[in-house]
Amino acid sequence: TTAPLLTDAEISCNFKQSCILPCSFQSYGEPILHWTQLESSELRVHSYYDNQDQLGPQNQNFRGRTSLFQDQISRGNASLLLREVQLQDQGRYNCYIRTIKGHEESIIRLSVDAPVSTIRIYQDGNRITCSSEGIYPQPELTWSTEPPSNTTLQNRTTVHQTEEKLYDISSSLTVPDGSDRIYSCTIRTRRNQRRATFRKLCEYLIPQEITLRLSSASFMNKFFILFLLLSLTLKFLSFIHLKQV
Repeated sequence: TTAPLLTDAEISCNFKQSCILPCSFQSYGEPILHWTQLESSELRVHSYYDNQDQLGPQNQNFRGRTSLFQDQISRGNASLLLREVQLQDQGRYNCYIRTIKGHEESIIRLSVDAPVSTIRIYQDGNRITCSSEGIYPQPELTWSTEPPSNTTLQNRTTVHQTEEKLYDISSSLTVPDGSDRIYSCTIRTRRNQRRATFRKLCEYLIPQEITLRLSSASFMNKFFILFLLLSLTLKFLSFIHLKQV
């Protein structure tokens, strides 16, 4: 009997995606394979012996979500394919293999992430709101401006955890009157970050002199001036530009 060969591997998987937990061994004859999750008690994830899957003792949390690469087991590949990854799948896993030469074990540490995918940004009155949903672990949200602001940006950020233990985040920023800046909202986690930008141009102010002349102008002149003012107003309307980084 050989001494156990213990190796550690760090694996990160995305929420609701498929993920491979690697495990290899020296192939001698027909192996006995056991994958277990090492929590307060060992949970049977997947077993294989007598040249077939043995799923009777499999924990119900993994039902229908695991498989081995059976055509590669004879070549020493005992990796586990885990589908529809859940947050509760996080933790330590043990890959145990026994052959006629002895047994080997590998420890896999699995972490699960739900990266920032999309950001929604919009304006309501003098407030700009930035939000994103379905994130894990808990994200951070920061605001910035271009050009940089000399004053502290007044914002209120809330974080809500859903029944699936994912995080929704939202932040509202007070925009000063007459602001002509680009506002950027960045949401980041340990795996990724995304940014959305919002630009609001200053309102076009009609000089008092033009207003006075308009009241005494002829009909055609009034029409021309109104057309000109309308064109200028449309040109300086606020617009939103979203940019994902």
